[in-house]
Amino acid sequence: MRVTPQRLAVYRALAEDPTHPTADAVFGRLRRVMPSVSPASVYRILDSLEQARLVRRVGTTDGIARYDANRERHQHLVCRKCGRLTDFHAPELAELRLARRAVRGFVVEELDVRIVGRCARCAPTTARRRGRRRVIRNDTRREGWQN
Repeated sequence: MRVTPQRLAVYRALAEDPTHPTADAVFGRLRRVMPSVSPASVYRILDSLEQARLVRRVGTTDGIARYDANRERHQHLVCRKCGRLTDFHAPELAELRLARRAVRGFVVEELDVRIVGRCARCAPTTARRRGRRRVIRNDTRREGWQN
């Protein structure tokens, strides 16, 4: 893949943003510093970076693709209510492996684990007060998540 100023800018925008931005958010950020970049260019660049396995597309509960430049094996916490998406490291999940031919009629290329629930901000206050929900500690961010 040829390195161009636009590709480099898109990659940097992702690498510097831990919120897993959408293509539109990346475009909005770049438009200020690179007014000649178009939304179509940003979408094409993200697709090419994903095909080159330099970034990863992360699914959300609302169906809008978000992008992650962190290529280390990790999972994502996805809040069903507000849509916040955060990196999460669980060694036992990172060790999960499926053989490439584990599913008949399908070639497994990767295993992507998302943990979907409600973040501490969106969890019902009554459940939090009663202590009925177990907090999952996220070792890469300061925020606590609840499942």
